[in-house]
Amino acid sequence: MQHAIPYGAADYFWAEALQRQQLTGNLLETFRRWGYGDAIPPIFEYADSLSAQASPKLRAEMYRFLDRDGSTLALRPEFTTPLARLVATRLHDWPMPQRFCYAGSVFRYVSPQAGRQREFLQAGVELIGASTPEADAEVLALTVAALRAAELADFRVVVGQIRYFGGLLADLKLSPEHEDALREAIDRKSEPALEAFLRDVPLRTQQRRTVEELPNLNGSRLDQIIDQADRYCLNYEMHAALENLRAVCAVLAAYGVTDAVDLDLTEIRNLGYYTGVTFEALAPGMGFAIASGGRYDDLIGHFGKAQPAVGVAMGVDRLLLARQRQRGEQRSPHPPPPDCLAMTGDDPTALAQVQRWREEGQRVQVEVNGRTPDDVIAYARKLGIARVLRWTGASFEEMEV
Repeated sequence: MQHAIPYGAADYFWAEALQRQQLTGNLLETFRRWGYGDAIPPIFEYADSLSAQASPKLRAEMYRFLDRDGSTLALRPEFTTPLARLVATRLHDWPMPQRFCYAGSVFRYVSPQAGRQREFLQAGVELIGASTPEADAEVLALTVAALRAAELADFRVVVGQIRYFGGLLADLKLSPEHEDALREAIDRKSEPALEAFLRDVPLRTQQRRTVEELPNLNGSRLDQIIDQADRYCLNYEMHAALENLRAVCAVLAAYGVTDAVDLDLTEIRNLGYYTGVTFEALAPGMGFAIASGGRYDDLIGHFGKAQPAVGVAMGVDRLLLARQRQRGEQRSPHPPPPDCLAMTGDDPTALAQVQRWREEGQRVQVEVNGRTPDDVIAYARKLGIARVLRWTGASFEEMEV
């Protein structure tokens, strides 16, 4: 047991490690092409900072520990809060908007499942200092671009507006228990739970119609969904949420990405700090989101001067799992083979040629154990190396594998 790793941690090596690194690199390069600069916040911070405006669920999932001076620290459970702190405390006097991208490990005490351990890899962006529908649409369009860069063939980005549901709650004036019951019914998309709520809670006729209709306010016909939702508005807050969605969808149409977007007014998932548009990216056959994000206009003000902001986080392991399932790929138990294996005999001319091949982009291993040609051939076959080259004193000759 002393050599085992903790439950919820994982080793990644060979093909799995390479795929994670390559996908992370592709995502970051996509973000950079949209003008986002890199940021690397610390892996651990003061627990109070990381808990700022976090939901009770997220707080419960945080890994906390004591520093030697008695301070309570925590491993970062996500990147948004650390970047909000960074901007508010160190970059508040820089011009806005500011754009950041990131990739790295985050930690949550959850039950491990396919595509997520207790340490898992996230990549994402934050756009800070802009409150416009254009900013929301940029992050949504970039999400679509990043998922395509991840080579996912089939996915949907499901967009909601938490202010619509917030306006409904403001009009209903429910007790905390009834509000929790409604949230759970809507979040789980449970008809029996919603029916039970409607039986237990007396509502006015228009309020009841709005609650009953809420599960139907979703689909890919964006303008039609917004028009339908507008008929069930109970106050200005709900109307304003829809006007924001309408403006966001207009910009998404200009980006040419509405074919990948659905609307869903029951999208009320909240890490505790979302204030406007929220969204999740879903892929067929996956029982969980592969990316999620939204607008969080109140979080940065917790650390300093308030700034509007919107961002997205992507689960790298979940993206890989979705891609593998769509392609019908199996996890590889072998290291990816190099392009060739060279037996140089430590000859300087041979090694110089190997270096030239590497500079040209070829992946070349050199035999370093002094094995016989037969042993080298057996090694190459086991690892799937297609070419073995042997230095003859004047040139390389290819051996049959």
